[in-house]
Amino acid sequence: MFSLKLENSEVSDIMKKRITVKDIAERAGVNYATVSRALNPATASMISEKVRNNIQAIADELGYRPSYSGKSIVTGKTYKIGMILGSMKQDFSAHDWARIMCGLTAEIQKHGYALTLLYANGSETMDTQVLNFLMSGVADGYVTGPSMVKGKVTEMLDKLKVPLWVVSESGQVVEKVNHIQRDDMDSFCEVWRNVPKNCLKKMIYFSEFSKEKQLRLQEIERAGQMVYPDGEYCMKGMFYNHDMKNTALQYRFALQHLMKNLDELKKYKFIWCDSDLSAVAVYDVLTEAGVKVGKDVFLVGYGDLEMYNEHFSDPVLSTISADAEQIGHVMGKALMDQLAGKKVNRIVTKTIFVSRETFPVK
Repeated sequence: MFSLKLENSEVSDIMKKRITVKDIAERAGVNYATVSRALNPATASMISEKVRNNIQAIADELGYRPSYSGKSIVTGKTYKIGMILGSMKQDFSAHDWARIMCGLTAEIQKHGYALTLLYANGSETMDTQVLNFLMSGVADGYVTGPSMVKGKVTEMLDKLKVPLWVVSESGQVVEKVNHIQRDDMDSFCEVWRNVPKNCLKKMIYFSEFSKEKQLRLQEIERAGQMVYPDGEYCMKGMFYNHDMKNTALQYRFALQHLMKNLDELKKYKFIWCDSDLSAVAVYDVLTEAGVKVGKDVFLVGYGDLEMYNEHFSDPVLSTISADAEQIGHVMGKALMDQLAGKKVNRIVTKTIFVSRETFPVK
């Protein structure tokens, strides 16, 4: 027999004292363990839907939520995942990291975990603070980017034997650390196989000047060598510098460089770009100059930026989509699996080529 609806006076009396699992168990007519399992995301599936819904309804009416501080004392867990960032302003302005954080947070919340941020920017004071947090056991596991896998922070995590996961680019070598690696090779090969023959000798890679984007160029060229082992193509590079601390300004720097080198740019028939921001700049400059992108010249970006806003109605860029939000989900699940004792240390996620107006492929 289940009791759902409480009289106002009953609720008032109960609210005067701290609500416990025992109170809910008595109201629901079940034992303490059943309520505990029903309210725990990791074990809720063990309880029938009818009983679980009844328990949740009573908990909602009484305003009860599990005390994670109390739970931590019992289990020895913090129920937190730490994200360690060294370039927080740049990372937060990058749409890929925003997507990864959405996916990661959504996944760990299913298991009753919350995300907490740690800022290790290389300064002695800040890094010491982070080390103090790590030594105090502020989280049960951590995530970061490959640039952070070095120095005292990583050494400390290794000593503490705490799970650490990083997201790495295609072709990037990451050793001795759990990591999710993007694999662009199939996507790049698909693009290469569809490049018109008359464009193979008139190709260019347009990119900001950075180690990461140079790595992407190497992967594109490696894919080209796989598809055309006899070297039937020729690809040149055009690079621009921009303030690496401000990702939002990338478009402006790309645009300025393209306008200065428009005559050179117009010599090419196929343009690979390091990112969709660079590709949008190319698209705008060429369109303004009367060049029909998708007919006179083909253009491929990277990142699927136009779909960052799910309500975007008319994307035009052909691009390589990494599905960064899904990467966040996968990383969150890997962390939860590892904390549960499962052996997981490397996961590969393949990107896909998305054909649109700037490089239409049937």
